[in-house]
Amino acid sequence: MSTYKPTSHCSTKRVQFPALKSLSKAILAITLSGMGVAHASDYSSVTFFGDSLTDGGYFKPVLDKEESGQFTTNPDNTWATPFAESLGLTSTANTIDGSRTGNNYAIGGARAGKDVQREGLPVASTKTQLDSYLENNTVDSNGLYSVWIGANDLLAVVEDLPSKDTIISEAVQDQVAVINKLHTNGANYILAPNIPDVGLTPYLAAAGESLQAFGTGMSAQYNDALYEGVKSTGANVIPLDTFSLLQKVAKNPSAYGFSNMNETACGSVSSLECGRTDLAEPGAENNYFFADSIHPTGRAHRMIADYANAVVTAPGQVSVLPHIATQSGLATNERLQTHINQRQNQNHSTQSMSPEGWISANINALDVAGFESSGNAQLLMGLDFTHSSLPNAMTGVYANLSRSELDSSKRNGLDKVDFDELGLGLYHSHNLGKVQLNGALGYSTIDMELNRKVSLDNYTENYKSDVDGSRYYASLQAGYPMVLNDLTQFANTTITPYLGATANRVKLDAIKEGTSDDPIAMQFDKQKYNTIYGTLGVKASSQLSNTLNVFGDVHYQKQLDDNHKEVTARVNTLSDMSFTAPKASLDDDSFGASLGLSRQFKSFLGSAGVSYASGDKDELTSVFIELIK
Repeated sequence: MSTYKPTSHCSTKRVQFPALKSLSKAILAITLSGMGVAHASDYSSVTFFGDSLTDGGYFKPVLDKEESGQFTTNPDNTWATPFAESLGLTSTANTIDGSRTGNNYAIGGARAGKDVQREGLPVASTKTQLDSYLENNTVDSNGLYSVWIGANDLLAVVEDLPSKDTIISEAVQDQVAVINKLHTNGANYILAPNIPDVGLTPYLAAAGESLQAFGTGMSAQYNDALYEGVKSTGANVIPLDTFSLLQKVAKNPSAYGFSNMNETACGSVSSLECGRTDLAEPGAENNYFFADSIHPTGRAHRMIADYANAVVTAPGQVSVLPHIATQSGLATNERLQTHINQRQNQNHSTQSMSPEGWISANINALDVAGFESSGNAQLLMGLDFTHSSLPNAMTGVYANLSRSELDSSKRNGLDKVDFDELGLGLYHSHNLGKVQLNGALGYSTIDMELNRKVSLDNYTENYKSDVDGSRYYASLQAGYPMVLNDLTQFANTTITPYLGATANRVKLDAIKEGTSDDPIAMQFDKQKYNTIYGTLGVKASSQLSNTLNVFGDVHYQKQLDDNHKEVTARVNTLSDMSFTAPKASLDDDSFGASLGLSRQFKSFLGSAGVSYASGDKDELTSVFIELIK
């Protein structure tokens, strides 16, 4: 984009239980902490290459006006600054006076591969910008690199129409070369926004419909060639469809808060030198889309930044969904184990083939992977069968139903997950010598209702979608019961150290949001998440009277293995461009404990208690009751 000339281009409310966590922790009277689990991973750095759409103040040292320096409604920033900040990072411009300490190498007026001069000042192409970066830096494999270029090459087409195809082809090849060089130097995440529809800019809108159509066609030609070219590099390119986004806004500007899409907020002043006193009217930096004949206003840039954030972070957020299903499943397994423990405490000396029914219900607060919840419900019911030929042995079948409603406070991204699980399983316990063995197998179907919130400045869209899936698991536990009858103060008490292992497999179907012509809506491929956990713990049971028993458990759970992978995603309007982003960081180590009382009534055994488990980002607090007939 030219340095100085404005004509240059560049539901239902659920019940809450706020006291549930504090109540259970007080009853347990134990402080639990752990190294565990799940939070969305951030990009470790961000670096920008490009032209005036990204320039963060390259020419500021040679300008007289303190307020000026960026190609927008100063002192507003171009999209790079709010985008970097949304990732918890910063954008600092390298400047014409020789400073190379920043991470924003973009220069107004830059072309893809040709170094030029604007108003007698040197303007490095993105090729040269990248070379300058590589001279003093090593590519960050977990960093994000943005390459937004091509607009000034299209401006060159306007000045040399017979050479249109050649100019566009060479510029695309130059941008693809920059992307490939980043890729071969170790960049795993490269953001490549396409060129906005220049036919919708005031620059071409004033020139008539034929030139508007020509500008739209040029932009589309460049964009199609760009994304076709980067496919051959093997680079992981994250596309940003600003072309379709501008068209979407232009169809209904007022819905996005814009009152003027055709005139310039800065009047006849270049956006580079435009300040608040130059505006066509008060508030134009927010009500107008364009600052000058081609550059966006500050608010338009903030919308672009929010759009970019929504795209580059969505796959990582979606990658936590199998973890949510796994954690809910582990809670079900623990509740089943509590039931098995209760039956073992009864000591099945009287054997019968008549089944005994049981039902267990709990209300829990499951905070997982940055989501919070209260008042979730879980129900298990089953049948126990004892064996006349196997003393102290039991086999059973069960069904489980779980319901969780999870929310987050994210401004952009998944902010609601409603989770339902319906499952069936088998379990068995018996003694092998002095060793107590328990095992279980289960299968469940999963249904998730999702909402991904996308906030473009103060405009918000919600994208609802459903995903189905399944969970398989197998668990085994071996304990060594030790009866403490010799100690008076612990009479009729059994302590059982144990080791356990649980294998889980969660499969989730693909997700598709919105309509195929919506550049904000996205798609996410299928996920498979396999995990193996090891557990080291001690459980205890003490008979307080003939009918009353107290029981408890303390354990440490460690994730031994998983195959967590990055999620493959697409923007709906660019569905042939798949990409990945950093997956959520899942470290599932945790500590847990439970405490309860059971009482034998005439016709049934009743028990109630609390349990609590805590990791780094996951926390489960539960109050449960159980009846065995």
